[in-house]
Amino acid sequence: MTDLKFIAQQLRKPSGEFASTIAEKMAEANHPLYDLVNHSMTFRDHDSILEIGFGSGSHFSALLAKANGLNITGIDYSSEMTELAKSINKNNVEAGRLKLHTGNSSQLPFDDSSFHTVFCNMVIYFWDDPADHLKEIQRVLKPGGIFYTGMRTLDSMLQFPFTKFGFNLYSIDEWKSVLQSHGFMIVGELRQRDPVFDDDGDQIQLESVCLAALCR
Repeated sequence: MTDLKFIAQQLRKPSGEFASTIAEKMAEANHPLYDLVNHSMTFRDHDSILEIGFGSGSHFSALLAKANGLNITGIDYSSEMTELAKSINKNNVEAGRLKLHTGNSSQLPFDDSSFHTVFCNMVIYFWDDPADHLKEIQRVLKPGGIFYTGMRTLDSMLQFPFTKFGFNLYSIDEWKSVLQSHGFMIVGELRQRDPVFDDDGDQIQLESVCLAALCR
């Protein structure tokens, strides 16, 4: 029981000596989801993009390759993840193509209408009050901007016993309703069955989903 709580706490905010291990595990488990979200998002040259909860940041090079002159900003709740991502993406950070911050998405340190696109993967489960975060996302998005949510189906999340501790779980329809009730309009949805992977001897297959929501 204690171990499951610890895992849940570390997934919410990786910290201490376990931070790099948790980051590696998250990157491995969520790689198919990141690929789906990356495929879903369309960028134009010189767009400004914000990712909430970037973890190790091992995916940023692939994002920067999607268009010319992109300006990508990331914010993560964990200072350990910020430092890890800066080291992994040293060249892009030094070149000014990537800016990484530590902070909470309920209080984003950015000006109004700063970004064409905001996205997050597996982050909404740690928002105790999504209204605070969605209000901030609306504030920093430009008019007509898109917010992409990368998540898993409810059945997928329930395969993990640690989600009983501190996770706010949603079905896909429930999260759509949350978005719509806070002024977003659903404009796209992609789903995929991820490859089967081994989780301590258990064979698990997850279903990944990316929802695109227009900021109205």
